[in-house]
Amino acid sequence: STTPLTHKPKMNDGGRAKNPKRKAATSKADGGEAPDKKRRTTRASRAPVAPPSIDLVTTHVALNNCDVDTLASKLSSEDAEEVSWALNGLLKASADDGANFCLGLGGEKAIGALVKLFDEAIGWEESREDDEDNESNDKNLTPSSSHWDASSLSGKHQRWATFCRDKLASPLASSSDPNLLIDLETDARILETVISIMRNLSFVAQNLRFMAHSEDALRVLTGALYYRGYAVGGEGRTEGHNPSGGDVPLSSHHNNMCVHAISTFMNLSPLIDVTGRQYFIDRVLVETEDSKEVLATVPDQKPQGTEVVGYPSYGVAPYFGFGGMYLAKQYDTKAETIDAVPDTVVWDLVGSHVQATLAIFPALSAIMNPNDTTSVSTSASGWHRPSVHGLLELFTTLMENTDNKGIFLCIPDAMLHTLTDLLFLPRLGPDSLEYIDPTRNVVTRVVALKLMMGYDSSIDTDLRDRSCDLLVKLTELSPSIKRRLGMAPSISGMTCNISSDRSIDGLSSSILQTDVTSSIRRMNVRLYDSLLSMISTKSGRGDAGQLATQLLANLAVVPENRAGIMYVERKLISMASKDPHIARVACNSQIFKS
Repeated sequence: STTPLTHKPKMNDGGRAKNPKRKAATSKADGGEAPDKKRRTTRASRAPVAPPSIDLVTTHVALNNCDVDTLASKLSSEDAEEVSWALNGLLKASADDGANFCLGLGGEKAIGALVKLFDEAIGWEESREDDEDNESNDKNLTPSSSHWDASSLSGKHQRWATFCRDKLASPLASSSDPNLLIDLETDARILETVISIMRNLSFVAQNLRFMAHSEDALRVLTGALYYRGYAVGGEGRTEGHNPSGGDVPLSSHHNNMCVHAISTFMNLSPLIDVTGRQYFIDRVLVETEDSKEVLATVPDQKPQGTEVVGYPSYGVAPYFGFGGMYLAKQYDTKAETIDAVPDTVVWDLVGSHVQATLAIFPALSAIMNPNDTTSVSTSASGWHRPSVHGLLELFTTLMENTDNKGIFLCIPDAMLHTLTDLLFLPRLGPDSLEYIDPTRNVVTRVVALKLMMGYDSSIDTDLRDRSCDLLVKLTELSPSIKRRLGMAPSISGMTCNISSDRSIDGLSSSILQTDVTSSIRRMNVRLYDSLLSMISTKSGRGDAGQLATQLLANLAVVPENRAGIMYVERKLISMASKDPHIARVACNSQIFKS
């Protein structure tokens, strides 16, 4: 039999085990000295570790390592060559992924110079009447459904929106008004370069406040959202024109001002707040003394040691006395917000900035309107896929900020039912978002065999999944959105006046037909049918079926959607009896439990 191996002490010649401690305990009689006991030495107290300093890259080889003041002066120069050198150098520096170029102290000067270049290229002129109107206009800035429509704009923002729609929606030579033409070789390139630079700068966190806290920068980015000449500019300049020499666009691309502006807003989303309270906190409570990070990332700062004359732009709470102490006590450091301060106090300080932020949403809403095109249309559906794709992601990102909840609670019905249309949008054909007219260009990928394939290959699954994800987040906000989404639009008494009612221009013909042919409860049949098809799919995101069932579970909470849920349950039981995949998704969902 075998015995387990055990560790035994090593034996000496006499058969006795050696004790390792015996040698250390040698007596003084043997001539050795007793070992000293372990001494406990007291270490010198160390100084507190200094907080890590941030390393900012404020110079770049493409700009000859010049500072931001020199850069701003060259951008504002009357010499066209200096302006061109500064734009190209700043574009290269901001596009350098390894450098993480930061504007640094005084970065608002460079942003202001870029805004001035954009205004000069597009032909915008400031008006004193608009400034006086904005200063004297004391209105309620609480988010409402009207803020999604251009009719809510006033003063400078209204004139700017109309101006950009006229200049950027039809930048082709076929425009009937010569005053609306933009030179494609000079002015158009400057506009594209300025927006591209802002997009590149927004990828570095230290540059965000220079743009998010600038009303002019927000105005320029909002104006770029009205761009509709998708086949003009950038890499698609030669590919987007007719080979025969005409000006008719043939294809859409991702490199245009509208897409770049959406990407910039996506990076600025942590600082976009329709209530103005985050900007109010920075203006009141930011301490600018002896803080390198604040000096390098916050606008309107002075170098250390410079005497501030008058009230500073940031950190004004110490000048309020007891009022500043009251504001500081109301600041919740965990939630990073001030809830007890009335809205009127916030609007008195940052009201103009709130108006500039609210002006973004009519421009975003126009992108989701398929009829919001003039002489340029890249697809029969009227949508531009890269713009819609980025807009859905932007909405999802903005909803993560709880301060923006109010504006999404007031989302119009037209937007909800446009998102419903995206749940069942064809991938190919004239109704898709990337359709190329075969009468002008031969498209070999659009063949009859592809159009005859099944659901998984004929539906734009990417837009479907993004739209469903956004609808899930919207329906979690309030029962009102659940009710409005689950029911067809209430336009039964206005179908004869469709052309005269501007509030329903964004509704497609399919939605209008759904309202006419629906039941007495006018349930949104198109929504429920799209979700049923989504449950049965095996393409797209892996959780596409779970997203659809989660949206149905949210809709089932509202009693008004009972007819629609019963319609889904009846069809879902029939489908589950034939497909184990559908049965597994349906049984694990919350639809029947709701």
